Amino acid sequence: MLCEVWSLRHFWLALAKHDLNERYRRSFIGIGWSLIKPAGMTCILTLVFANVFQVPAIEYAPFLFVGLVAWQFLSESIVQGCNAFRLANTYLRVRPVPIGIFPLRVVLSAGIHALIGFGAAIGVIAVLHGFESLGALWALVPAFAILTVTAWGLACICGIVNTLYSDTQQIAEISLQALFYATPVIYLPESLHSSGWLSTLVWCNPFAAYLELIRRPMLHGELPSAHACMLAVAFMAIAATTAWLAIRCVERRLALWL
Repeated sequence: MLCEVWSLRHFWLALAKHDLNERYRRSFIGIGWSLIKPAGMTCILTLVFANVFQVPAIEYAPFLFVGLVAWQFLSESIVQGCNAFRLANTYLRVRPVPIGIFPLRVVLSAGIHALIGFGAAIGVIAVLHGFESLGALWALVPAFAILTVTAWGLACICGIVNTLYSDTQQIAEISLQALFYATPVIYLPESLHSSGWLSTLVWCNPFAAYLELIRRPMLHGELPSAHACMLAVAFMAIAATTAWLAIRCVERRLALWL
């Protein structure tokens, strides 16, 4: 399947480009919104929570911005992945192609937004604080790969389930809202040391591990902890394997469900 997906790379890259063009048609700012949205939220939340957590705004703002960009990538991939196969109805009926390319199309579109955000974050951090260890930034390469594979797996699973049960997208949106507060996107993980059950919940949360994989090299010039790496890789393997098995089971029947 991987070889066939790669052979069709021009097709799914064109689909991702088409999605971006459609999304920002007649927009003056265009893809710049992918940076303005998390930057605006960072400014608003920093004004509120920097005092709450008693952290200098110059330190809290980069922490928050990186978290918002990563969360936006995951949530956008999952929510839009719910409709990945329904939007590909025409293609699936005309020609049998590997259905895994359609969630990949969604992840690529969201990934372009994320890369713009992470690129801006690296630039801002370099200006404000500098990097203690440039070598640690190489850890971002496997971190982004793990994040992308996980997003693809979750998009595939949600897309297949949503094809059968259209309530899936609403359930995914509600679940992501709840998970947002169980993940240290806007609050510091250290602030939970006094909260036993909540600290344990965050410690077991793979999405928190993904944030550490990105934040620690960018903000502290350090490699992620072994726990975060193992948890992230394990969840990625589960999501990707489940998605692959689901695709194998429904690939020939999916077009009939649309």
